Amino acid sequence: MKILSVLAFALLTSNVLADQCVTTVTGRTVCRPGEAAAVNPATGTVETARRYPNGVTTAETSSGAKAAYNPHTGNAATQQTNQNGVKDTQTSAGGQAKTKNGMGVAEAPNGTKCARGANYAGCKPK
Repeated sequence: MKILSVLAFALLTSNVLADQCVTTVTGRTVCRPGEAAAVNPATGTVETARRYPNGVTTAETSSGAKAAYNPHTGNAATQQTNQNGVKDTQTSAGGQAKTKNGMGVAEAPNGTKCARGANYAGCKPK
């Protein structure tokens, strides 16, 4: 559910000009030109969104969930890091990956699986 809310936030704020946001010690969120921020009062998390000159929009919550949308390709991706430091990335095209420290496993939408480890790197078609 968090992933969907971050992605929706990224899409809704894609037209907002934005730069960098910080939360002051008093709890106030201050943004430079180019970045948008919103505080979810129910959870206390801060969500920031940034739109780059090439049209790509990214969003991130203070809890670490991330999302990105590329209007040129129509692809969106979300990423969360679990308590063990493993990053789980999912794309709207159907790809997914689990990575940690530059190593991991990825599966393309067509079923091709690729892995990279300390002693191995390669792909196997479906």
